[in-house]
Amino acid sequence: MGLIAIAHALHEFYCVALPPIIPLIVVDFDISYAQAGWLVTVFYVVYALFQLPAGIISDKIGKRYVLSFGLILLAFGVFLASRADTYQALLLSQVVAGIGGSTYHPAGLSAVSDLEAENTAGRAMGFHGLGGAIGTALAPAVIGGIILVTDSWRLALSLIAIVGVVYAILFHSRFVEPDSIVENVEKKIVTEGREIKTQLKNFPWDPWVVGLVSVNFLLGVEIGAARTFTTSYVFLRSSEMVSFANTVFFVMLVGAGVATIGIGPLADMFDKRNLGALTFLITGFLLLLTWVVPPNRVLLLGLFFLIGAMMWTTVPIMNALTSTYAKRDFSGMLFALTLTGSALGNSVGPFMFGLILERTDITVAYPAIAVSSLAGAIAFLVMKRF
Repeated sequence: MGLIAIAHALHEFYCVALPPIIPLIVVDFDISYAQAGWLVTVFYVVYALFQLPAGIISDKIGKRYVLSFGLILLAFGVFLASRADTYQALLLSQVVAGIGGSTYHPAGLSAVSDLEAENTAGRAMGFHGLGGAIGTALAPAVIGGIILVTDSWRLALSLIAIVGVVYAILFHSRFVEPDSIVENVEKKIVTEGREIKTQLKNFPWDPWVVGLVSVNFLLGVEIGAARTFTTSYVFLRSSEMVSFANTVFFVMLVGAGVATIGIGPLADMFDKRNLGALTFLITGFLLLLTWVVPPNRVLLLGLFFLIGAMMWTTVPIMNALTSTYAKRDFSGMLFALTLTGSALGNSVGPFMFGLILERTDITVAYPAIAVSSLAGAIAFLVMKRF
């Protein structure tokens, strides 16, 4: 679990490597905020397209190979971004990074699901989520710190790319597959005494699958938009330096980490669908507050800590709910399918709210993310019928 959590931290770190420097990229490449949002959109579109194949492959050849290769490719995409000299080259770097990033959640989450029982899934997903929250929180702090010292966002991206390659090698040498993973691509999966030639034949195509995908999509829209535009919101709203805007982003993600580790036991104790709907509703209310809150440093820090705390608590709840449905012979495919919805949401969010930003202003675009929160709460409650 520790090895998986660290891999999750690095994965999430790389996934938010660009948002903290978007104001700098806008200036250096002379592009609009909508075009900057497209960089994140392209990353998550590719991410979404390759998740399902990654999940199927991880169930066949093992999580260790898929996770190691994906982390190296993701780090390479970040390195390419550091070398880009045109907007088109930046887009290409996000394609490469998206392919690498697509491998993590189907393999990592299904490995956690394989390792844990139903009554410990919430705690395990909370611990796993904490790793991701720490990685996400460190991104603006580490990248911003390197930029302050070196005055170069390119050098910052180059340095952090090296870390991923080193850890991928370590992970590959130390991680042990769950017992359910087949060791040979030619070996067939055996379930209830029957041999099954394909995962598709055994996969339960039921209404709850649509519900899981829908909630993941709406959660992805919310998180994707918030991660992309929080730095920009603070920078444009308060006229503070980018360094303070990244501090607010960091505080929001610290809130995410604190809440993620605490929500796991609650997800094991209460109905996960009611709990998920509640966190969505509270998050939506907090997002609406950004419309009226004065651009005061203390108020911004406090509000965004709460936003991070509530927004990211929905993630382990959603993953624990998925884990209760997952069976070992198709866990990778199930997580790949539902998280494809999440990746699509992450791609839609930055683009959609980037357009709103271009046509209005940040004080309207950012609180508008609450629409996704309300829809997510409704989707969670509708799932109670399945």
